[in-house]
Amino acid sequence: MEQARAAKNAEAIRDLESIAPYAVGKTPVPLKNILLQRRWLNFFGGAAYRRPDASFESAAVNLSPEYTDAEVRQVWKSQDFSVEKLLAAVLTVDLSHVKRLKTPLILFLGRHDRNVSAMVAAEWFAGVKAPSKRLVWFEQSAHELMAEEPGKVLLSLIRDARPIAERAGDVAPASTQ
Repeated sequence: MEQARAAKNAEAIRDLESIAPYAVGKTPVPLKNILLQRRWLNFFGGAAYRRPDASFESAAVNLSPEYTDAEVRQVWKSQDFSVEKLLAAVLTVDLSHVKRLKTPLILFLGRHDRNVSAMVAAEWFAGVKAPSKRLVWFEQSAHELMAEEPGKVLLSLIRDARPIAERAGDVAPASTQ
């Protein structure tokens, strides 16, 4: 809403005011409200930093050698299904009562994420106890950090997650080639 007002975008202001207050309390947010909020979130760069839409996602999917053409055609249908079935409930999950974990904790947070509040996540992280903790900030990312900073994601997984997996005996066997 701040960005909509700063840009004097009357349509965005009207749309966002129509769904206010948004994601407050424990009642799941209606899907139509989520989609309206996400429209403006994407437009103002809260999902992908400095990008007005998510078109880069479809470009990446289309380039992926792991997907067949038939699978590429199903990606967005699958995403819509997941959004419809899961997202409304996820938006009202409150983890503030979780104060201690028995497992290592690694959070990857996009500095500009408005999809999932990076600041709220960082505050929670600061207060939770875990055997080991690591918070990795992605300064040039919003919510789509795997697509926005893929190299840093890979390096962070190798540096921070792999040693935990190795200690747990949960790594792929070494190649014999």
